[in-house]
Amino acid sequence: MGHMWARRPNRGIRLLPLHAAVAALAAVPAWAAEDANEIVRRFIDAQSENWKRASQYTYVEQTGFFGFDKNGQPKKKLSETHEIVFVEGLAYRRLIARNERPLDPKEQAKEEKRMRRTAEERRKQRRSGLFRKKIILGSDKDLLTLFDSAVLGEEEIRGRMAWLIECTPKAGRAPVGAREKQVLSFRRRLWIDKSEYLPLKSLHTVIGQGAGMTPGTTITWEFEKINGDAWLPASGIIDGRLRFVRFIQPAVRTEYRNSNFQRFDVQSTITTDPPP
Repeated sequence: MGHMWARRPNRGIRLLPLHAAVAALAAVPAWAAEDANEIVRRFIDAQSENWKRASQYTYVEQTGFFGFDKNGQPKKKLSETHEIVFVEGLAYRRLIARNERPLDPKEQAKEEKRMRRTAEERRKQRRSGLFRKKIILGSDKDLLTLFDSAVLGEEEIRGRMAWLIECTPKAGRAPVGAREKQVLSFRRRLWIDKSEYLPLKSLHTVIGQGAGMTPGTTITWEFEKINGDAWLPASGIIDGRLRFVRFIQPAVRTEYRNSNFQRFDVQSTITTDPPP
């Protein structure tokens, strides 16, 4: 029987049977050998391809706004329903109902006016070369440059196995500009599907002051594969506190439910014309 060398603290060296050493190595979780950055790189590549498909879908977004009573129980204060459509090539949230009731004619007219104004602003931005999406949480590529990533383990999400990756701002990294200050205000956890390297779930936790939200606020999204094609956000929750004055920080919750996903040719974008 062969042997491998193994050192025991303060007791010199002893021989470990080869079969025991092999068994010990086999007991190490498979994810321990995986490189977190490599998983993140594959995730970024997969997300880039997924976005091309996902950006062709419209859907209905139902949003519930909650406060909390004195017993800490959530109480819904308001709900809104939006259609997510394309206006001048970008997603646009068109309000269609409030508290499960369609908008009255006056509100409908106001919403149509807002959509026409948005379309005109986007056309001006395109002509001036300023047409771009506003970044709030940062891009996926920021995970490689601004964060340190670690594999925490594996979890099963809705019957699919996922890597659990935690991304924390690089230690000692001073943010450059307002954008980085905001991006580095979050710690992220990603549940990345092991077969497709796309997100099953994400959790952003505010840990700094640059995000405009109180530390401890969380933003959670769960994703589903739609029509066997693209992965899209199916539900989300924002839990946190708002700071109105120095010592008043009411707890709030916003819940999102997305449905009625339909593929739409983004090249056939809605273009609104001003009224005659």
